Amino acid sequence: MGTMRAQQSGALRDTRQQIIDVARRLFSDRSYLGVSMSDIAGRLGVTKAALYYHFSGKRDIYLNVLDDVLSDLRARLGVEQDGETLDEQLHRMVKGYLEFGMREKNLVNALVVKLPPAETELRRFVASSKEELVNLLRPAVERAVGQGRLPDGTDSRLVATMLAAMMDGLILGHSFLGKPLNPDTVSGQIVGLLGLGGGSSRCL
Repeated sequence: MGTMRAQQSGALRDTRQQIIDVARRLFSDRSYLGVSMSDIAGRLGVTKAALYYHFSGKRDIYLNVLDDVLSDLRARLGVEQDGETLDEQLHRMVKGYLEFGMREKNLVNALVVKLPPAETELRRFVASSKEELVNLLRPAVERAVGQGRLPDGTDSRLVATMLAAMMDGLILGHSFLGKPLNPDTVSGQIVGLLGLGGGSSRCL
């Protein structure tokens, strides 16, 4: 009996994850407003009733998608490499976020563009997500202060917020206006503009 329950529980988790994976691709291509429950069900080849068995609605699916996306982002930005210099860390984080944003398109834009006031739960989630991104960047900024690249007393949270804002602006320009974006080159420029780069900075 216990084995059967475990198998059923595992099957439910797999189905939920499949729905999240499919919805993630749709939301990334079309944005939150551009996707309906019918679209998700159609892509999966199931009925809307099957979706409602696992999720309360589109907002619930979207929140789970965003949580999934942020887990990937945390893994990309938060893993320090052995012997990694500050320059290497900063370039890796900036380049990684830009590449991530280019791939996820409208999902990252949802963390930047203002959501309708009625979407209270989504707005709260987005606000906490922005704060989490800043907190992922802060240790690198504090490391720059410790190495004397920024003056003592520099507000690391402010600099990390500026760094996130610069990256978000570039991602928006790329996705909405079709502006070219080379993450490898731009990462060096951003790090240099904020005074974070050392002698090996690749600023142009």
